[in-house]
Amino acid sequence: MFFPSSSRSYRPLSLTPQEIIDSESDDDHKGNLHKTSRTVLHWPLVVVIFCTFINLLLVSTPAFLQGSSASADKLITRRNVHLLRRPSQYVRFDEIPRTSPPIPREFTNFPMSVSLVDHSAPSHVFNDYLAMHTTRTGTISPDDRKVHVTQTVSTIFQFRAIDWGMENCELHVALPPVDRPTTLALYRLNATVPVDISTLSFNVRPPRVAKLGNIVAGKDSLDWHRKLSCAMDDVLVFELACLEDESSSSCDIEWWQAHRETAPAVYMIQRSTA
Repeated sequence: MFFPSSSRSYRPLSLTPQEIIDSESDDDHKGNLHKTSRTVLHWPLVVVIFCTFINLLLVSTPAFLQGSSASADKLITRRNVHLLRRPSQYVRFDEIPRTSPPIPREFTNFPMSVSLVDHSAPSHVFNDYLAMHTTRTGTISPDDRKVHVTQTVSTIFQFRAIDWGMENCELHVALPPVDRPTTLALYRLNATVPVDISTLSFNVRPPRVAKLGNIVAGKDSLDWHRKLSCAMDDVLVFELACLEDESSSSCDIEWWQAHRETAPAVYMIQRSTA
């Protein structure tokens, strides 16, 4: 037997005061969670934008920063190593009491390089491959260097003043005998750092700044010398050439400068100043 059911609408029960307070607390908590989630979602976006900005800044580095970076790279190359500061091993030597006048001392300083340049071939770079020879350990280049002076070819000598308190220098040019009198000219070149001999040619050689004198070679050996000042670590570069007025047929001097030999040779004597 079926009973008819009557449909009635549900009416919510009235809430107690405590239930009303709990309901309001739940709404506030949900609102706070919504705000917190929105804030948490914003921070990654800020971080992404910031990283993008930094990357763009690094990619578009200003030219002056790139220039400074390139300069730093050049300091470590073989050809520009001379730009690095040379530390002194004579720290506070000037504070040591010494006798006056100083005790006489001297030593012979030989050139650190001897190179040729040719006025008739201004871009030509002379190599020492002709003097190279093969040994069991490999191909080596001897210390002997060719000195040659003609109307077009001249020889460039590079020295570095060494040791502390040895700043009186005397340049010597010891020439071998020649068949007929020949006048040479010795010049000081404008160089304060070593010249790269692997690229040295007449076009790129340092300019002449002073003529130290004329040297007349004859049938007898000659030892010409000239005093000059030289501070420690100074680079001194000289050029030995024919006198410009000299006849092209009479000016031709050539020898091999042996390592630590003073005749024939171009060398420098340093004497004590402290």
